[in-house]
Amino acid sequence: MTGYVGKTVNKRQDVVGQQAQSEREAMWGPIPGEIVSYDAAKGTAEVKPLYKPRHNGKAIDMPNLIEVPVDLQRTANAGLTFPIPAGTRVMLTPAMRSMEKYEDQDDGEASDARSFSLSDMRATIAGGNSLSDPMKDVDPDNTHLRFDVEGKYGVRGSPDGKIKIEGSRGNIYDLLATVVELLSNDQLQINHGSSTGTGHELQFKAQYAEIAAKLRAMQL
Repeated sequence: MTGYVGKTVNKRQDVVGQQAQSEREAMWGPIPGEIVSYDAAKGTAEVKPLYKPRHNGKAIDMPNLIEVPVDLQRTANAGLTFPIPAGTRVMLTPAMRSMEKYEDQDDGEASDARSFSLSDMRATIAGGNSLSDPMKDVDPDNTHLRFDVEGKYGVRGSPDGKIKIEGSRGNIYDLLATVVELLSNDQLQINHGSSTGTGHELQFKAQYAEIAAKLRAMQL
């Protein structure tokens, strides 16, 4: 409580201090949340706020927020999407003013005078996770687009241009290089289907060997 508040008489600065404190406490900023359900077609989610305000000295759970816009990486002609299962942590951030018209009509005119309200929260998947649960097995040296929680599957790229595409059956660059190396092997021959069944060494062996070398050099 701000100032000195008496039982019967409040000083002017006490009243002003209480008003300022109440206004500040009523203003929302970014808070973490957790996806309850996600509607990919609408681009909205039901989100459980993870911040717990105190009421009468006791921490209380906030109600779920519904139809929260979820921000994904997107430009005018491209985008990057992710599956967003229940339990995904997000960061909830309020708009400065009311945004109903913008969301419903693509019109940025404010519908009322509210500001930094729970009704105008947006969710972004960048943020929201606490330091108590950091991402596991982060690659500190390469850019890594992960397809699973453990990071077993995905695409890695190094600053010097090497690439690794990891799928459920192995590294694609490794598989390609192996195939080309087999094609360029001195032992490999191709039968032309003649009646005599004679064969000859694979043509373009040197070119295959060069391709295999490039694939191996590019493999991370």
